[in-house]
Amino acid sequence: MRGKIEFKLRKKGMMILVSSFKLEKEEVVPFYYMRQAVERLFGFSKDDLRLIPLRVHKEETLRGYLLLTFMALVVFVLLKRAIGKKHTVEEVLLTMRNLKCKVCDSEILIPELTKQQKELVEKLGIIMPKKMGI
Repeated sequence: MRGKIEFKLRKKGMMILVSSFKLEKEEVVPFYYMRQAVERLFGFSKDDLRLIPLRVHKEETLRGYLLLTFMALVVFVLLKRAIGKKHTVEEVLLTMRNLKCKVCDSEILIPELTKQQKELVEKLGIIMPKKMGI
């Protein structure tokens, strides 16, 4: 019975994964799917965050840029998930960028929110104070 199953599986095809480090058999498929998820997230970066081609001279510069891009991507994905399909991330950011505050000597005053800003703040579960101490 086992021989028949192996024969049928071999007839269907095989996947070969070449790696520079040793992996246990049980880890191969999860690593493959993790790689696929990372590629999809970088696809988000290129399309939605407009990731630009880099010309860097140091590896540290590249690593720093990738870290900032990854953090922006995480915020983008979480915000996109939180707002649903009614708004786009760009609409939310454009609406909220008009929110300004006045900094005084001992406190920060936050003005009244617009109707759109109130909707977004409620949807995202953000508690917006009227004023804050410094």
